[in-house]
Formats: sequence, structure tokens, C-alpha cells
Amino acid sequence: ASRIPAMPLVALSHPLVHGQPTFPTDPKLSIVPHGTTATLRYNISQVVMSTHQGTHLDAMYHFVDDGRTLDQMPLEWFYGPATLLRIPKAPREEIDVADFLPHERLLVPGSRIVYETGWHRRFGTAGYFDDFPSLTQDAARYLVSRRIRLLGMDTPTPSRDWYEVHHILLAREAEIVIV
Repeated sequence: ASRIPAMPLVALSHPLVHGQPTFPTDPKLSIVPHGTTATLRYNISQVVMSTHQGTHLDAMYHFVDDGRTLDQMPLEWFYGPATLLRIPKAPREEIDVADFLPHERLLVPGSRIVYETGWHRRFGTAGYFDDFPSLTQDAARYLVSRRIRLLGMDTPTPSRDWYEVHHILLAREAEIVIV
């Protein structure tokens, strides 16, 4: 029998920590003890957070009222081989179509693409939510035209044009999962 080589599973998530920074308009994460082995005979905590906390994904419904909710999205959209594109960028620098053209052969229908700008190293620092590299609207439209399935990034949101770019990527004709 032939063996299928094991694919490494790469965790991209930041740990969830009480009071950690979050997108400026979102509620802060709260993790507090609720009971202990002394009071309830078991340890249990209460977690209160937004659906936008920490490392997360955006379902279509996040911006599109009749878009798919998480439970309506096929599980296959979220796992499987992914391609990491290293696209180093300085603070506030744009990520445009030209940054993706050298990788065009990898941008095939159904592909899962994660781009790394180096911004993840600034998580928890001042300016993390303000000065991040930003995907242009044209680059978002280009990725839609390539019919990719998932777009991950190391920035807190794809773009400073957050409203427009989310609508481009999450639109019914695109349905790109944003991670």
C-alpha cells in the first residue's frame, strides 16, 4: 500500500488572553474565573468576547446581510493545503496586484492563500491596528477574479479600505473566506 505523506498542520492563532488588544471599536476580551474546585468542585471560567476577537475568520454575513453565516459554509473551505506568500511590507504600505503576479500560478480556483507581510511581529504594539500594510481594492478584485477560496493575512484586517475590501471579498459572487 502506498503512503500519503503527512501534511504539516500549522497553527496561525494568537493565544486568547484576558484584556488583550482588539480592533478599536470591538469589545475587549474578558476571561474571568466563575468557579473553582473549592466552590463548585470543578474549575470553570467565563469568556466574553466579540466574534471579531484575535485570530478569526470572517463569514460572508459579517458584511453581507444575506451572506452565508459560519454554519452555512462548507467545512472544506477551512482546511486543506494552503500556500504561504511572503510579501514583505513596511507600515502603511499598499499590497497591490503587482505583489500577487509573481505567484499567479498558485492563485487557482479553490486555493487557500495566506500572505505574510511581517506585520504579525507587531501584534500587541502601538500602531498595530492603525499602521498595518493594506490590500488595495484592485488587488482584492484581482484575487476574486482568480476565484481563490480563502485569503489569510498577518494584518488585523485586509485593508484600511476595510468596508469596500470586505464587500469585494465576501460578495455572493466571490465568497472568499477572510482569515
